[in-house]
Amino acid sequence: MKKLSTISTLFIIALFIFEAGCKSGKPASNNSPNKPSAASATASSNANQPAAAPTASTPPGASGATAGATGAIPAGKAELVGTYESREVHDKGVITVLSQLRTLWMFSSDGTYSRVSEVKGKPYHADSGTFRIEPPDKLILSIQVTGLKTQREMQNPPISKTHKFELSADGEELRLTSDKGTTGIFRRVSKPERN
Repeated sequence: MKKLSTISTLFIIALFIFEAGCKSGKPASNNSPNKPSAASATASSNANQPAAAPTASTPPGASGATAGATGAIPAGKAELVGTYESREVHDKGVITVLSQLRTLWMFSSDGTYSRVSEVKGKPYHADSGTFRIEPPDKLILSIQVTGLKTQREMQNPPISKTHKFELSADGEELRLTSDKGTTGIFRRVSKPERN
């Protein structure tokens, strides 16, 4: 039991550090114009669709993805829409089931998102903005607002954060992988009704 408590504590600390990076990520230069780029215009109009074509900024070796043993399909095939709740974390072969820590991601079909993280039912982080999918496996967030209700801060210019992600064929499971190889597993807990 003590080992599980220690692992949970280490995970929470690591998550705080990861989330702090989201809050403190500053652009390299403030000299760039504040007008939206063509990519962000596309993101707000059709964020759940894959980007039209790779750009010069696409990293080398970013070719098509193939389905994994989990039955997942490449990012962009299923629709990323609804509310996803954290369930577990996979790190170097160790699976940690989350009970005290909870993160909710809400993705809308109009290309907006919001995220709230809590420890023992108390919110400690929130952010919102727009998102877009860049094939084969990139989820790009444009973080426009950070902080809880009483301490909200506008990010001008918005903070750009890229996550490697995988969405199951039915869109019910979302996997987000950090730069260090830790994978967060999220399950869809609600899906917007279609008109």
